[in-house]
Amino acid sequence: MRARDVIRIARDRAGLTQQQLAVRSGRPRESIVRWEAGAQTPSLEVVSELVAACELDLVLRLTNRDTSLSESVEEQLAKSPLKRLARLLPANELREAKASLRWLAHAQTQTVVIGHVGAALLGAPQRPDGPCVEFVASDRIAVSRELEASSYVPVDAPERWRDPDPREPWTSARGGTVAIAHDVPGTGDFRDLHRSAQSVVLEKGAAVVVAHPRDLLRIADASPRESERARAPGLQALLEETAT
Repeated sequence: MRARDVIRIARDRAGLTQQQLAVRSGRPRESIVRWEAGAQTPSLEVVSELVAACELDLVLRLTNRDTSLSESVEEQLAKSPLKRLARLLPANELREAKASLRWLAHAQTQTVVIGHVGAALLGAPQRPDGPCVEFVASDRIAVSRELEASSYVPVDAPERWRDPDPREPWTSARGGTVAIAHDVPGTGDFRDLHRSAQSVVLEKGAAVVVAHPRDLLRIADASPRESERARAPGLQALLEETAT
């Protein structure tokens, strides 16, 4: 992962502005701006200092080089978002995921898609765990009302009561499963993720907002769920190809 991404992810996880990180680290804000923009590359020692100022540890390890993830990302990026998803999900799960995404595309409440489906739409190479579309909302009560009005019903699943990182699953008899995420580890939830999120066009007249690959990686790194953390290598490969 590039130094610029490590600094930005650490700062965002800590909920710090560039000025606040400058004060904590004793480094000029102007330098932090240049490092995060990629205009200059700081030394490993400086990166470690900045991460420590965010009250995090930078853990490094050496592994055998594997180019297969990068190659898979390149193949995914050559396809449209829905075709990326189609390559990774069986037909029945794809239908469910598409139904949920289309609902989100036309919801009145602002949302940001996260999780394995969001990562796949952006080009991550790993297969989603299933068709459920996870998202954060600007207003959980408002989006819950919209779901109810669209014949979605809440599911009393264990993840609804999990602490931290709860998910509130909803399902529709017409097909589709979504999960409202909140108190997402490593983030400040909707406003934080929406700041760098990007619009992904599904088809004509339908687009969803998906969290930036850097933020999806931030969530994976901080997640208490092993399945989420296992997605970090694919997200790193995606970030190398797409992050700006």
